[in-house]
Amino acid sequence: MFNKINTDIANAMRARDTLRLETLRMMKSKILLVNARGDLPEADIIKILTKYANSLKEEASEAQKVGRPETAEHARAELKIVEEYLPRQLTEDEIKAAVEKVVQELGATSMKDMGRAMKEVLARHPGVDGAIVSRLVKEALSKNTA
Repeated sequence: MFNKINTDIANAMRARDTLRLETLRMMKSKILLVNARGDLPEADIIKILTKYANSLKEEASEAQKVGRPETAEHARAELKIVEEYLPRQLTEDEIKAAVEKVVQELGATSMKDMGRAMKEVLARHPGVDGAIVSRLVKEALSKNTA
């Protein structure tokens, strides 16, 4: 994936697409902060880019709240570019099915098992929203104890 980002940077330069170029350079920078050569496993790169995408979402919503629509729009445009490099996001129903499958496989029955279940779901589906997974694991475990 790191090589694809580098190739796309060169293409964006040729096309004089400044927004894409800035965004790709920021993505590359975030990866290089973790590993100077950029030779990380794809799962780690996905985590880095997911974190960046989440910060762009937050930036867009904050800018909208304080009445800066142009800043919010710029953040959303960057976010669209970053999302091109992330795996397709699962719907909440798909996440729920994955959570239920993991809870069943692990034999998780109480809230003590939440950490184990969360770790397994996030390992199988890198890039899913941890907050949604957390909520659904809590629901699944509370259903098992009820």
